[in-house]
Amino acid sequence: MNARAITVGVDGSETARQAVRWAAREASRRGAPLVLVHAFDTMHLRRSAGTEMWIDDVEKKLAAESTAVLDQARADAAEIDSSVAVEADCRWDRADPAVALRAASRDALMVVLGWTGRGALGTALGSVTLAVASHAECPVVVVRGSVSDESRPVLVGVDGGPLSDIALAHAFDAASHHGDPLRALHVWTDADTSRAHLGTMFASPWETMREAEERALAERLAGWRERYPDVEVERVLERADPRKALVEQSGTARLVVVATRGRGGFAGLLLGSTGLALIQHADAPVMLVGPEAAHPA
Repeated sequence: MNARAITVGVDGSETARQAVRWAAREASRRGAPLVLVHAFDTMHLRRSAGTEMWIDDVEKKLAAESTAVLDQARADAAEIDSSVAVEADCRWDRADPAVALRAASRDALMVVLGWTGRGALGTALGSVTLAVASHAECPVVVVRGSVSDESRPVLVGVDGGPLSDIALAHAFDAASHHGDPLRALHVWTDADTSRAHLGTMFASPWETMREAEERALAERLAGWRERYPDVEVERVLERADPRKALVEQSGTARLVVVATRGRGGFAGLLLGSTGLALIQHADAPVMLVGPEAAHPA
């Protein structure tokens, strides 16, 4: 069994319950442990002035709610139709949800979240997604859109940025585990085409740019195709907005994989516009691969 767990942030919302079911199926397929984490920061309450009279009662209420949320999540994980039983380890963390999940990511295969949430006393699990995805030490999967057991391609955005290779590594790994093809989508914009026109006087800038991008994409995929000979690869090139292209193609994908920051990202940017658009609009689960994420084992 793979010692690295698939960790799910749960808060009792329907989207978090969907995330639990997705993660349980993934854990079953990969032979990985499943860890369910419910977090609420009680330490800040104890640090607040004037809370001594009621803090113990509040913590008892939170403990009861946490137990109920985790029991429901365990039941959801047990519902999946799978040949491999999944045992869920439940944990209640008294830290801020983002802090708890980022800490859990150090030993996790992936962290799985619903695309929005509610949480105890109004804490929205969905609001921590940006922080977790940006700093997790493993990929973060935001479960949204349609989830299907039928064979569908793993869609990966390839932009040649600094995190492009590690995003490809996790995309190939996911496709291989599911026995699915991989669709590598590379998109360029009119601005790129205009720059290409400066280098040629006679050829069409669109044709020149496409030929160059086709060669670059083929070269970037070559090593991974040798490493994963079982994965069928489809190369797709489009001149479009990458956010729109990935969202449009997500409806036929099992999983969409992108780096948290692309070729045009700023060093301090937590989550690029493409990743943000996908977790808001994609019609499939989205895997966000950040700079701290390790390569798959």
